[in-house]
Amino acid sequence: MASISSLSHLIIVCGHAIYTGGPNHGASESEWLIESFQKGETPTFVNHAKAGLRALADDPQGLLVFSGGATKKLRTDLSEGQSYLNLALENNYFQNEADRPRIDPSRVIAEPHATDSYQNGLFSLLQFRFYTGVYPRRVTVVTHEFKRARFMECHFPALGLLPLSGREEFIDADRVAVIGINPPEEVTTAESLIQGESLRGIGLWRRDLYGVAQDLAGKRSNRGWSPGMTQQEFVNRGLEDAVEQLVCWDGGAGNEWFPNMSELPWYYGNSV
Repeated sequence: MASISSLSHLIIVCGHAIYTGGPNHGASESEWLIESFQKGETPTFVNHAKAGLRALADDPQGLLVFSGGATKKLRTDLSEGQSYLNLALENNYFQNEADRPRIDPSRVIAEPHATDSYQNGLFSLLQFRFYTGVYPRRVTVVTHEFKRARFMECHFPALGLLPLSGREEFIDADRVAVIGINPPEEVTTAESLIQGESLRGIGLWRRDLYGVAQDLAGKRSNRGWSPGMTQQEFVNRGLEDAVEQLVCWDGGAGNEWFPNMSELPWYYGNSV
């Protein structure tokens, strides 16, 4: 069994709703707090959790982080990340469903602050550092398949995990990966997912890489995030100067890449 400080693979499961608990252990939609457009999608959220656990079981150097903040504070203080961890615990990490190595509970944790996909990535990197004392050498994200391009073209380059070109020929498969699982076609059509992502997802992120302009910052606010939380949660916590600067980066004079990318401990480097 690997020691915590020797772990090197960050596996992120992005939260999309809050599991509140119940006798069906997540199998019933009534046990979830979801938005109206998410009806029928809770089995997909369970499948995201299972995929993260499978990735963890396959890598003794992995740390699984269920990521997501308390996005429904009017109804519960429970965070998405903690609720997914609760889901895994209540189902014994779904270990009875496949013949694979037993899950080490010390390698499954929650990240309780993220309110969007960029924060899922950044805050999980920081949670890995707080928990292990080091940064990961590999990052795998479990999310919807329709968000793959968002991570590859926007979030990973914005975090310094991929070169700024974002072009496929520069992508090191051993460095970053996305495990994408969409809801079934009969629940939400691929066409509607792609259209929605173009209008309200990657379309916005391409114009606002760090999520600080009106549209994306407004989404964060609606999900319980406030700018003061950056200072409260991540500043003066023993992080490197460049990491603190990235956490606080506001896009500069506009939609600018973080200027001190090469100083980040996990920096990939620009291969161009």
